[in-house]
Amino acid sequence: MLKRYHIIFLLFILGCVSCIRDPKQPGRAYMPDMQYSTAYDAGSPNPIFKDGKTDELAPPGSVGVGKYLYPLADSEYEKAATAITNPFTFTKEQIEGEGKHLFLMNCAICHGEKGDGQGHLVQIQKFPPPPSYLIEPLLSKPEGQRYHTLMYGKNMMGSYASQLDHRERWLVLSYVKSLQMAAVAQSKPATAAKTDSTKTK
Repeated sequence: MLKRYHIIFLLFILGCVSCIRDPKQPGRAYMPDMQYSTAYDAGSPNPIFKDGKTDELAPPGSVGVGKYLYPLADSEYEKAATAITNPFTFTKEQIEGEGKHLFLMNCAICHGEKGDGQGHLVQIQKFPPPPSYLIEPLLSKPEGQRYHTLMYGKNMMGSYASQLDHRERWLVLSYVKSLQMAAVAQSKPATAAKTDSTKTK
């Protein structure tokens, strides 16, 4: 009986002691090497590397996971016409959904929602009108050169390599192509009607 009270008393004392904590050090560290990281904070000095810095640049030629390494230089615009092709197959829903959204967010402010070069910045005379996608020469521009333009920019248009990833660039170009196809389809009946009226005369 006495031993039982001794055990209960001992457990009570241990319980009280175990509840005593430093507010800055809650809990017991059973595995200090896992609880206290030996990693260096970003921007802190680091004696492990030769330059003494924790933040290191990626090795030359390295490519991030999921990143696309574009094979052509800025000066190889003409080569892009045949060297670069769309590797993706998008559904109509993807083009009219995500593709349209990306176009409106990134391109329409200059190129216009219809791709006619009459975007908001053009309307308020803050930017000269870019060429319309719906007429030549952009109507028949090779897709590789369009992609090259997104990568490096052309004339007054800057690069969109950082704003859009590889897949998103092709989604935007696919949506632009859908605008062009719709414009061509609309122009055919008008052309046919004009031809018929000419024949009638």
